[in-house]
Amino acid sequence: MINFRLILLVFFLFITGCAQQIQKTTPPDNNWRERLQRVEQFSAQGKMAFISAKKRQSANFVWQQQNDDYGLDLNTFIGTNVLRLNKHATTVDIEVDGEYYQGDDPQRLVYQLTGWLLPLSQPERWLLATMTENAQLDELGRVISSSWTSPDNRQWQIQYRDYQAQFGVWLPKSITLVQDNLKIKLLINQWQVQ
Repeated sequence: MINFRLILLVFFLFITGCAQQIQKTTPPDNNWRERLQRVEQFSAQGKMAFISAKKRQSANFVWQQQNDDYGLDLNTFIGTNVLRLNKHATTVDIEVDGEYYQGDDPQRLVYQLTGWLLPLSQPERWLLATMTENAQLDELGRVISSSWTSPDNRQWQIQYRDYQAQFGVWLPKSITLVQDNLKIKLLINQWQVQ
């Protein structure tokens, strides 16, 4: 009888914990895009895949942004850090395989060290889906697809497949970036917006 009560107690504690994890949110109102444009601090977590004609690589990612400064951590599925990037004002610090590097262009430095081409100039614009120029919008005003030219004159096609209503705005859950034969897919599991 004690075992049954213990199992029942653990079950109810588990259910209570799960219920507390569910965020109650209200659907965004008509001013959600204006609020989204003003977001200066946020974080996103999820999975990222790099797909090219020659290889496919994937990692878990954590993105943290505050104004124009940001940090990116890429980790393997067992938790080994692959890359840690911190951009502050005009400098970029990167750690790859326990080695530290510094530069002034995050996109170029990441490409030189890893071979991954990431659009790291104003990444908050495509992460938050705030680029409405050259964009196709749905009936709620959310970006479905957009094209963007990075400062190094690379043309990126960006698609947003799914959104979630959180913090009074619509935030993307699935983003696909395509540039020539490179495809980068992001699946975002968790957002924090301030």
